[in-house]
Amino acid sequence: MPNPQSTFDQISKLAAEAGPEKTLDFLEHRFRADKDYFKLFEVLKMRCRHGLGLPLVYSEQPDDLTDQQQDELENGLLAACREVGTMLIKNGQLQEGWMYLQPVGDRAMSEKLIQSIEVNEENIDPLIEISVTQGAAPAYGYGLLLNHFGTCNAITTFDTQAARFDKKTQRAMAEHLLRHLYNELCNNVANVIKESEKTTANDSSLAGMLSEHPWLVEGGAHHIDTTHLASVIRISRIVEQAEDLQKAVELADYGLQLHEDFQYPSPAPFENTYPDHKAFYQGLLGIDVDTAIKHFEKKCDTVEPQQHGPVAFESLVDFLVRLGRNEQAIEVLTSKVLGKFEPMGIAPGLFDVAKTASELESVRAFYRKEDDLLGFAVGVLKDPANQNQ
Repeated sequence: MPNPQSTFDQISKLAAEAGPEKTLDFLEHRFRADKDYFKLFEVLKMRCRHGLGLPLVYSEQPDDLTDQQQDELENGLLAACREVGTMLIKNGQLQEGWMYLQPVGDRAMSEKLIQSIEVNEENIDPLIEISVTQGAAPAYGYGLLLNHFGTCNAITTFDTQAARFDKKTQRAMAEHLLRHLYNELCNNVANVIKESEKTTANDSSLAGMLSEHPWLVEGGAHHIDTTHLASVIRISRIVEQAEDLQKAVELADYGLQLHEDFQYPSPAPFENTYPDHKAFYQGLLGIDVDTAIKHFEKKCDTVEPQQHGPVAFESLVDFLVRLGRNEQAIEVLTSKVLGKFEPMGIAPGLFDVAKTASELESVRAFYRKEDDLLGFAVGVLKDPANQNQ
């Protein structure tokens, strides 16, 4: 172990004879070897300032920097944050590492780094904390939460945290949850079949097993927490892949066959949780599309406007857009939503829906009728014919 006093003397001699650059080299090497990353960060900061001809340490006197120097200083500090944050994460100091990586703003790099960490009992809680609660790698962290702490915690977390993230992240979280519960239910049902009939189901899908063994849901039988099932059916409305939509259809069909005590209601326009969601998911799969649209149009016509209207109408708009029925979606937006309710964030905006020339013309006609000059002007400027002038 080096003698501390001789180290101090060595630094004094090095500074006097070789100057700041060699002294910083010595300190950087020392703190890297000791894995003292917090002090290493301070050295990297000093090196950055020294390279710009600035005092090594910040003082009360503001730095007089050109725009170029300011950019170089900021880039140098971010590079130091990236390097030290990465080393801390790899060293298992997750919270500390994330503190340094946050200013960098490189989400893809942070997610890849966090996913490279081997999960164990000691780091699972901080991994989930920084991934989900602090937003470092929300979809990945949500998968960890689901696998290690179960469906109930995952549902609560989705309902309290997911709205903070973008739609892509929310969708990835919902996919994790849907697949987890579907697989759990399939495994439970398969085990019941095996125990009762001493045989393995010919079809491993939920729909196949229910079709082959209808007695599974007789007499109020169920094979999973029914409150979890209802929540996952609701949360899964954001998923898009056909295989996930098919799983959602099968879960809704399973729910339809449960005893009436387990038919929990949902907010409009999905009050009848399982039949309404089945129509929704089947429609997105291209099954009985017109029937599904009429189903939700009728529900919108019968809801209490001020209490349930905003959610019901925006849900219909979202459904129509996902079906490619943009003209119908624009009609609902302009006649039932805009100017009547505050946006709920369920439906896309009017200009996100209007893509074609005819759709934009419908939007311009609406804003002209509303005497909204700004909205009309945006509709004009969004027209591809006017963007190359």
